Amino acid sequence: MQRVRPRLRERLAQRLSGTAPAPPQDAGGGPAATNGQPFDYRVRVLVEIHRDPDELALAEEVLAGRGWPVRAPKPGEYAPDEVTEGYVPRIVEVRLLGARDGAAQQALHMVMDLSKAMELALHVRDAALIQHRPDPHITWEIHPRRVPGPRERFRRFWADDGTDDAAPRPLRVIRIPEQAPESDALAAAASHSPAWPPFDAAEHAVRPARINRLSPAWWGQAFLALVTVAAALLAIRHLHLPDEPAPVGYSVLFSVGISAMGLLTSVFGAGAWFALRQSSALRHVLPWALPVALPAAFAAVPQVGQLLHTSYLSAFDLSGEVEGGGWSDALRAGLLLTGAALYGLLIGLGAGGWVYRTTARSGTPFGLTLFIGVYAGLAAGLVLANTVMERAGDSGDDARATAAAYRTPGSYYGLEPEFVCVLPKGKEPPIYGGRLPTGRPLLTFGPKGDRVSLWDPKAERALGMRLEDATFVPAKTEHGKAICPRTP
Repeated sequence: MQRVRPRLRERLAQRLSGTAPAPPQDAGGGPAATNGQPFDYRVRVLVEIHRDPDELALAEEVLAGRGWPVRAPKPGEYAPDEVTEGYVPRIVEVRLLGARDGAAQQALHMVMDLSKAMELALHVRDAALIQHRPDPHITWEIHPRRVPGPRERFRRFWADDGTDDAAPRPLRVIRIPEQAPESDALAAAASHSPAWPPFDAAEHAVRPARINRLSPAWWGQAFLALVTVAAALLAIRHLHLPDEPAPVGYSVLFSVGISAMGLLTSVFGAGAWFALRQSSALRHVLPWALPVALPAAFAAVPQVGQLLHTSYLSAFDLSGEVEGGGWSDALRAGLLLTGAALYGLLIGLGAGGWVYRTTARSGTPFGLTLFIGVYAGLAAGLVLANTVMERAGDSGDDARATAAAYRTPGSYYGLEPEFVCVLPKGKEPPIYGGRLPTGRPLLTFGPKGDRVSLWDPKAERALGMRLEDATFVPAKTEHGKAICPRTP
């Protein structure tokens, strides 16, 4: 056995005799802030450790390393005649996350399992859940007897007479026993030192505080979130996307819309940042979750872009029959759809962050606020993403109307429509969808494998055939319309 240094031997002797000094209190509130680990319940566990100084030091070090404070028992916390000879009693405060029922048994087995795993000379004797009597006080708030109206506040602001600075409003709440009358609340409000906000019984009154009331700021944030989502819906429905032609003078409207959306986004971005700062779980998860999610996003976002192509091609009945553009085109389409969904989530998270920041003093739970905000944001994101899909379908309908007039539609995220004239190599090549017209141009978005899909503007139907069964010649343009040259 290794020799113990003199100072350590002195501290061990104090622990054995129960005269050890109390551990220093930290800035976070004493032993309850050990290691900064969150917990729901505390269980007091009575253990006995072998009297050997090394065994005692090792056991206390291991238990304290788990964030469980260890101290000598107080009088009445154990029966001296029940302690095994050669052992000393200790109280271990086990902090638990989980349900209240079964907490004592769980704490007892946690200490037993730790002792077995570390081969500690330790016996567990008893465990009890630490419970306290509920706070018998209620909250009263101090408020002015007369609140100036909007006109009076505007008049004071315009006159700048300094009235508000000379008589500040006391933003205070006080706690008194449940059955105490209002006079006790008034006495408690007036009895504090001058360091507190001034209280004048002629100007101020008290009333029971509604801890979980809904602040007007909550309704304001909810209304602003709805306005932002509605503005995003209008932008998706009416603003022209990068791959769509824009009318003359559209740039001014586009600049105004982007500026307004940027301002609203910055507001909710600040709320989301505040929620991130308040949530320890998000701060711990994001540093490792983002590097893991980015490679998966680059692989998944182009697949999401295929949904936009499918919605566009559904107007031509060619969904799944056309090879989309390159990886970069699918990535741009996927970013549009994914960005709309994430924007809705940002609005919900930002609104939740602002609601908590403006109503935290009213007892709003942070977790519940974020829970509602995240799920409301997910719902808003789904609505925005669905609107993007509907916009893609509308773009397909516009392209179909253009193609019906034998005019070539514009490209759409890598989809390049083109009119071609089909010259069959045989008399009756196999055609899927009907007979093949040879005297007029057909619209195609390119081949897929060894097959090509066509759309007949006159019959308004989709056709399919093998590439080897015909020769495809680009159609000519005459007066802005596609035509097939006459064959001799």
